[in-house]
Amino acid sequence: MAFDGLFCAAVAHELNKWAGARVEKIHQSSQNCFYFQIYRDGKRGNFVISASAARPILAITEESVARPDTPTPLCMLYRKHLQNGRFVAAEWVENERIIKFIFDSADEMGYIKRKLIFAEMMGKYSNIILTDENERILAASSVSDITASVRRIMAGLPYELPPKQDKHSVFDIDDNAFLQLAAEKSGMRACDFLLKSFLGFSPVVSRELAFSAFGESETELTPENSKKLLEVFKRFVEAIRSSDFKPHAVYDSEGDGIEYSFIKLSQYGVSSECREYESFSALLTDYFGKKEEAVNIGRYSRDMLKTVNTHLARAQKKLVLLKNELDDCSAMEEMRIKGDVVTANIYRIRQGDTSVCGIDYESGEEITVPLDIALTPAKNAQKYYKRYSKMKRASVMLAEQIKKTEAECDYLESVISFTERAASPQELQEIKQELAEGGYLSDKSLVSKKKKTPASKPLCFTTTDGLTVRVGRNNRQNDSLTGSAERNELWFHIKGFHGSHVILTPNGDEEPTDRDYNEALMLAAYYSEKRGSRNVEVDYTRVRNLKKPAGSAPGFVTYEKYYSAVVDAVNPFE
Repeated sequence: MAFDGLFCAAVAHELNKWAGARVEKIHQSSQNCFYFQIYRDGKRGNFVISASAARPILAITEESVARPDTPTPLCMLYRKHLQNGRFVAAEWVENERIIKFIFDSADEMGYIKRKLIFAEMMGKYSNIILTDENERILAASSVSDITASVRRIMAGLPYELPPKQDKHSVFDIDDNAFLQLAAEKSGMRACDFLLKSFLGFSPVVSRELAFSAFGESETELTPENSKKLLEVFKRFVEAIRSSDFKPHAVYDSEGDGIEYSFIKLSQYGVSSECREYESFSALLTDYFGKKEEAVNIGRYSRDMLKTVNTHLARAQKKLVLLKNELDDCSAMEEMRIKGDVVTANIYRIRQGDTSVCGIDYESGEEITVPLDIALTPAKNAQKYYKRYSKMKRASVMLAEQIKKTEAECDYLESVISFTERAASPQELQEIKQELAEGGYLSDKSLVSKKKKTPASKPLCFTTTDGLTVRVGRNNRQNDSLTGSAERNELWFHIKGFHGSHVILTPNGDEEPTDRDYNEALMLAAYYSEKRGSRNVEVDYTRVRNLKKPAGSAPGFVTYEKYYSAVVDAVNPFE
């Protein structure tokens, strides 16, 4: 557990730099994760409190966050007590894996009251607890069972610290006591001695101190080498007292995180990479933030994908029915021919005849036409002609409906493709707004002019030869990107599949180089549903050759003059 007690002390020290910030907005992305949008001295940041066992984060980040459309009751409670309040301070609860966040906010009567948040970073026992100024619990992310005999966490009860451990504080032990304790533990591994004897230590810190003292972390403790360990221990404690913290994380050759701490980690050797960060917020955001964002994106895109897939299944079912109806209309020529046969032989038909035989003058064959004995010969002919006219009109309407429904299916499939490839909460929000504007979502706030999400900028790359390439990240961006492009710019799109519109901007009248073309083609293939494939075909043409049909779905264009090339769907700039 790298998020040990001393790491909490380091994080609390850093977060105090935002003391005095005003809480503007509060969002809850999961049961154990809150985002506070705060403002101070002209700067805004997202204060993240995530007490998840897999992703413990206490950090200030400028990145956008994914958030649910409907706040939970717990989120509304936090807004009631903390929104528009002031962040006063972050205090480490000494020797515990707990940070106390202090806020001042107005109550219903306008009086300033103090509220506290206890972020307990305890692995699977992690919790976020909101209390009043008297430390009486108002809410908790995880409540205890009512039958619990110790430390009950429930609304209305006083907040209690976890039971004390039988260990020593690193701040309260002198040299003689340390050496005496080490003598009692002689024969134990030095790292285990530190871990089991002192509060606030994690295994990684214990191993690092042993490594610093002896050059390797498995050395056993003896009366002779305990003094060497004491010297390292004293320097370590002095650094903690003076808040000399150094955010570091270790990554393997694949780029996956191995461990992190508030001290430099040397125990992992040259086979790994140890990175130093400018802040603990940057460390935690880089180490866990991408995982957290991916989880949040997956959580919020799941509901959206479910809605889109429902509309897509409905449209596909409608398409099958329409095509079946159109197949039924294929008999319209047969109805016309039967009407012609009845009309040509009307002089031979007597009232009560059940059929008439005649020649089909188009095929030259003799056919038998059934007759309705309740109708006159002329009415029987009219019946067949009416069926023909009805089927003819229906076939025209059905063909139009099939075309529209096929376009709708294609559009919804493109939305699914962009949603699955979304890399940020803002991209998801834009797709959600696009769906709302198209009538696929019922959230009216998304189509309100006041709350309309401004379109984000497309991805932008510079080719090896210095030309600009822009890439749309959703249908809304594709429309904006292509619609604002100059007529002489070059447009690229994967052939036959859903993907981004890519615009290559030439340098004046100069023709781009083959390398420019190749890099733009690869981007068009990479930002599509064929990402990672080989030998992908991509179309490209001048923007002047594109047409946007009236009433067509977002991101849809047509073109006739174009070229095609085959490339691998990889990012040429990675």
